[in-house]
Amino acid sequence: PHLHPSPTMPLPFRLPKPPGLKATLVAAMLLTVGTTAAIVYVPWSLVSKRNIDTIVDQVNQEITLGTSQEVEKLFSNAESAQSLLNSSLGQNLIDLTSAQDRELFLLSVLRANPNFTWVQYGDATGDFFGAQRTADGQLHFHLRDWDAESKSTTATVNTYAIEASGLERVTTETYKMDPPFFAPDRPWYRNALESPEKRAWTVYVYRSTQTPGLDATTALINPEGEIWGVIGVGIELTQLSEYLQQLQNNHSGEAFIINARQELIASTDVAEVMPPQGQDSADPRLQQLDTVENPLLRIASKTLREQGIDLEGLTDLRRFAFEDPGTGDRYLISFTRLEQLDWVVGTVIPEASYLVEVNRNKRMLLGVIAIFTGLTAGVAVLMADRLIARPVLGIARTAAAIEAEKFELGQLGAIARRTDEIGQLARVFAQMAQQVYSREQRLKQQVRDLRIEIDEAKRQKQVKEIVETDFFQDLTAKAQVLRNRNSAAKPAAVETRRA
Repeated sequence: PHLHPSPTMPLPFRLPKPPGLKATLVAAMLLTVGTTAAIVYVPWSLVSKRNIDTIVDQVNQEITLGTSQEVEKLFSNAESAQSLLNSSLGQNLIDLTSAQDRELFLLSVLRANPNFTWVQYGDATGDFFGAQRTADGQLHFHLRDWDAESKSTTATVNTYAIEASGLERVTTETYKMDPPFFAPDRPWYRNALESPEKRAWTVYVYRSTQTPGLDATTALINPEGEIWGVIGVGIELTQLSEYLQQLQNNHSGEAFIINARQELIASTDVAEVMPPQGQDSADPRLQQLDTVENPLLRIASKTLREQGIDLEGLTDLRRFAFEDPGTGDRYLISFTRLEQLDWVVGTVIPEASYLVEVNRNKRMLLGVIAIFTGLTAGVAVLMADRLIARPVLGIARTAAAIEAEKFELGQLGAIARRTDEIGQLARVFAQMAQQVYSREQRLKQQVRDLRIEIDEAKRQKQVKEIVETDFFQDLTAKAQVLRNRNSAAKPAAVETRRA
């Protein structure tokens, strides 16, 4: 019985038609070339991305080392000048009661140290005098006379211009200070009294310029152990901000210095170092890092808060990564402790600033690889087509011609003349085809001969069958009788004609 599929029986599964030889070769060539390109591009891309962290670390180390050296130089200069002041006073080389001597001495010390902003003395009675360098290059000598009865301060300022021959007084100005200035109330004075036997370092905001400054001060004690006053040097820290700008000039991002209380000491964004507007000008405060407007500095503040970093316990370089949830931009943040005071230098560097160059190089490399891949793939496909696909397809067409009995000798002549494996295959195939053709011809001849023999045997058999029938035997007998009659009648007729 024959089985017929029912309407509900699923049809047999048919495998998809495999691709042709030429398509397979082209796909293999493209896959090989593409894989080779990927092997070159992907590792380079990953390595270049990892190298960004290395570059950022190098930038951080450069900024940290340079900042540390600059701060060390400032502290060393301040210590040297402080020692000079103490030595001069200890050896009675200067008489603080002489207005001319003290003015000339303090101005000369300030002029000899370009990094200094102030050389100053605060008396225990409240008076103050000091030499100041301003941003315009002029030197000023301030005399602030405290009146204990009226709680007021009279200030006298002598302004000097630096000439080739020396200092030349330009102007003199006298005015009442508002608010009044009382030396023992100043941070540098109070800090010096906390450790009279040691040098005190005080970071605060200068009232005269509203900028952060660093004072190195020591207390002057008479032989009876009474404190005469406090003398020291002051350094305006905007020069540290300017130095950070120079270090950061070739790099993007922000660099800054903060103390353990996260107060901003210096920054590449100088405006952020200035005290916030609206503060009491008589007692300005250092800017807190978490109150700044600069977006990169705010990222640093957020990192400190979220990571819970203890700046006082910081001993080595700490690196962090921050990703902006809004834009997806990634930032690299680092903090390094300086050897001076409780200062920490920090950097915030956008990764995109380095990815721009990396991405440009990646695009260039990708373009070169694409062109190389396209040319290589084209040449490979052309060579595969000419050297492999066409000859193999020619052999396949020859096989089809043999099947269709249309094979002609010499059809594979061009392919068979090749000296490679395909040429050897074509020669073997041509010999095989010729042998097959010869055998087929012989087989056809044998079939024809066999057909003739079969037809003759068949004819003889049919004749034998006819001869052996009763009808044929009777017919043969009758024919013989007729022949006999004819044979007898012939002599009688001959005789009659003779007669």
